[in-house]
Amino acid sequence: MASIALLGSRPLSRECLKILDNTDEVTVEAVVTYPQEHNGWWEGSLNKLATDLGYPVVEESDLFTYDLDYLISTLYFNVLSSDLLEHANKGGLNLHQAELPRYRGSNTFSHAIMNAREDDYWKYGTTFHFMTEEVDAGDIIARNFVDITEEDTAKSLYEKTEQASIELFEEMIPHIISGEVHEMRTPQKNFESKEYFYSKNSLDGEKEILLDELCDPDQKVQIYDKIRALDFPPFEPAYTYLNDQKVYLTKTSYEEIVE
Repeated sequence: MASIALLGSRPLSRECLKILDNTDEVTVEAVVTYPQEHNGWWEGSLNKLATDLGYPVVEESDLFTYDLDYLISTLYFNVLSSDLLEHANKGGLNLHQAELPRYRGSNTFSHAIMNAREDDYWKYGTTFHFMTEEVDAGDIIARNFVDITEEDTAKSLYEKTEQASIELFEEMIPHIISGEVHEMRTPQKNFESKEYFYSKNSLDGEKEILLDELCDPDQKVQIYDKIRALDFPPFEPAYTYLNDQKVYLTKTSYEEIVE
């Protein structure tokens, strides 16, 4: 048996909770997430699902009152303290929707698309790893990959990676229960890879594309990649100004323009 607290937010977290709920050898002691009234860009509430399944939804600080084998984070919004990580008897695990050590931080779906052509690296990963106080720095347990295509937008890449993350999480459950995750861990320094870190504001100033750039045939491919990388509804996409009017640029609208 493994006693677990799940910390998360989005649909991926909901799917992970469903997997845990359907696993007899796991006990979900508590869930930490946003309040039910939280208005996120995604559909569905982890809080509501946890409540419907009968799991207590608690504050992060309340976890110290539980006897836990593992903390499991899936798209959780806070960095966990060393005290809390040490409170879990067997450690903290994170499902990180990017390939480590290649992509740390935020907005990695967008940057992976913008980097793919120059790096000639047409895949994107999701990583299950141990947590440390330093963000995205813990030992890697396992990874799963999807292809980046020339048709992908940030949203489509996100959706493909979400499915790959669910599959990876389900695959890891038996190893969590058996404790084999500790034998599977590999330090990130052992992986040969480029390493990027992007902050939450890394796309600030990237969205406006000047009309001269948009009409420059020499920049056509670069602009196309950038527009795809910023195409993630419901967030504002790339844009330009035409006769002082703001015109939004999505993958579809740009293809119509260049045709």
